[in-house]
Amino acid sequence: MTSQNPLQPPFDHLDGWLYWLENTRPEHEMDLGLDRIKKAAEKLDLTKPAPFVFTVGGTNGKGSTVALLEAMLINAGYTVGVYTSPHLIRFNERVRVNGEDVADQDLADAFKKVNEGRGGDWLTYFEFAVLVAVDCFQKAKVDIAIMEVGLGGRLDGTNAIDPDVSVITTIGLDHQEWLGFSIEAIAREKAGIMRAGKPAVFGDAEVPNNIVREAVRQEAILHRRGQEFNLNTDATFWNWQGVSKTGEQFEMSDLPLPELLIDNAATAIQAVQFMPEPPAFDAIAKAVAETRLSGRCEIRQVTNSKGEEIELVLDVAHNPQAAGKLIEKLAQNPVSGKTRAVIAMYKDKDSSAVIDQLEDLVSEWLVSDFESPRALAKEELLAQLERRELSAQSAETVEQAYKAAVEASSAGDRVLVTGSFLTVAAVSA
Repeated sequence: MTSQNPLQPPFDHLDGWLYWLENTRPEHEMDLGLDRIKKAAEKLDLTKPAPFVFTVGGTNGKGSTVALLEAMLINAGYTVGVYTSPHLIRFNERVRVNGEDVADQDLADAFKKVNEGRGGDWLTYFEFAVLVAVDCFQKAKVDIAIMEVGLGGRLDGTNAIDPDVSVITTIGLDHQEWLGFSIEAIAREKAGIMRAGKPAVFGDAEVPNNIVREAVRQEAILHRRGQEFNLNTDATFWNWQGVSKTGEQFEMSDLPLPELLIDNAATAIQAVQFMPEPPAFDAIAKAVAETRLSGRCEIRQVTNSKGEEIELVLDVAHNPQAAGKLIEKLAQNPVSGKTRAVIAMYKDKDSSAVIDQLEDLVSEWLVSDFESPRALAKEELLAQLERRELSAQSAETVEQAYKAAVEASSAGDRVLVTGSFLTVAAVSA
């Protein structure tokens, strides 16, 4: 048992650092900007996590694209560090080396180094996390670092790290209070991760004007899906067309269909082409076929008290664009029975638009909320559904809602748990 003051660093264990972070600079209290983290990174020599860096931003699809990049590069023999956020169960999920979460003690040592090296200057939760990840990657001597943007791009802490390749997956309406209230405004913020003379990959089918404008302004080398690279599919395989690092057009044929969204697979394939030595076809095909990601259209089988097998789908979709992609994926694998949705969301998300996307799929709704100052009250969510005259009921906790949904289901039915990372985390452990 430690005798340390729970709010007075340094700590000799990770739990102490995380408790201190959450109580002195919680995640929901954001303060965007790069001055603080750049100053600390320069003091600590933490400006370069690896010889080659990918930065991945976008509204949706970041996590899947990061996971695909990671798998392709590990399959090719590289040592790969990944920084991502948020986590589902443990903070360690945010910092990986070669697919393995970094150990508690290594993270605690990195927190101590960053805290002592900042010299009393303020850092946010996310700024601490980014610098901790960079320190861990330097110590592991990774060949490649993949940094996932947390919020926006231009002012996100990850943007203190200069990428060799920037990737923007999609642009949708989310975090409007921080990023702007239009697609074009959000696109301008996301485009802030581009760099002069460096490749930038944009993975969405529709390219906002500001993506192109910012690429021109920043003198980045833009590669757009539908123009510089593309994909086409058939029933069992798909083909990818794109450009090499020297600008030559080429094609990959007969790729296996991915478990993750094919758009993100195509984007990741284009991004890795700009490596000095890109992964070979076999490394890419293996990653596409095998990569899974917790909480992204994750399908499990569970049983109710009668011993009947129910399909469970876990998906963190929390904005209308993500919910629409989820519907597309589920439509490819329909069930014969009903779909019951367990949903809890943040109050700053467009819950009405998410319901719009899911309404035709869902037969019955079970709503709840979770412990967060940003949580949408279950009563408000229930009222939205009842105004639409949809079948809905509430439960005190997400876990209770989930158990009720499983017990109400029979063989051939599906239970969908969605709305946020916290909703999925409540039932995924």
